[in-house]
Amino acid sequence: MKIQKLLVKCNYSSRQGSPISYIVIHDTANVNRTATAYNHFRFFSSKRGASAHYFVDENGIIQIIEDANSAWHVGDGRGRFGILNRNSIGVEMCVNKGADFSKTFETTLRLTSYLMDKHKIDLDHVVRHFDASRKMCPFSLSYDKWEGWRLFKTKLKALRA
Repeated sequence: MKIQKLLVKCNYSSRQGSPISYIVIHDTANVNRTATAYNHFRFFSSKRGASAHYFVDENGIIQIIEDANSAWHVGDGRGRFGILNRNSIGVEMCVNKGADFSKTFETTLRLTSYLMDKHKIDLDHVVRHFDASRKMCPFSLSYDKWEGWRLFKTKLKALRA
């Protein structure tokens, strides 16, 4: 899997010895035409108090934080649902206007499958940001009472069969 590593020097912390147990899928909620994976790397290169490990757009995948570190992507849930920054990997789908979201979606599926293998994570532990905090994220998959999310999980299961 081709992943471009452009690591930031801030917006992350130690996992404090916690194993990776979840993959959390988000979308950036930024529909600006220039809101690409690369421009999200640039944005998170300065102190923002938030982050994710991976950003996916129609052109590929950029990793900005090593898996061994905690990105700050589910802190808004304050651990109420057992999904924490320190026990999860954050994957952000770019939703910029004019881009081919179907390519972003398919690339996110492949990245998620790769991360499942790498970290030995089962399908039930691939979750939405919503599952960690009740925030409507990934919003792009929330239509028709989360029909997009059900499609994502169905396609992910088929990809792994």
